[in-house]
Amino acid sequence: MRSRSLLRPAILLLLREQESHGYELMSRLAELGVEVPPTTGGLYRSLRTMADEGLVTSYWSTPDRGPARRVYAISETGEQHLEASMPALASLLRTVRGMLNRYRQGT
Repeated sequence: MRSRSLLRPAILLLLREQESHGYELMSRLAELGVEVPPTTGGLYRSLRTMADEGLVTSYWSTPDRGPARRVYAISETGEQHLEASMPALASLLRTVRGMLNRYRQGT
């Protein structure tokens, strides 16, 4: 089952916890169990779209060693979007629990 519809709220949730660069965010999404785009480019496209919509912001971090990295953070609009997503996620959870319960009762 695809969890693509969970990608945006998951990104916002993780960025709410901690600002992250793309590779780190991809690892954190996988730890959360959210299906990530098959390529890093897919994640960056999602982040770019979310930035265009004002949900995330970004800045360049230039560490002493290694290449510069774009770091992403949740914006105020992103916070509002995340909060507005919670009822739909709660409804999805209830639906999945109901389906699992019915399946278990039938076996």
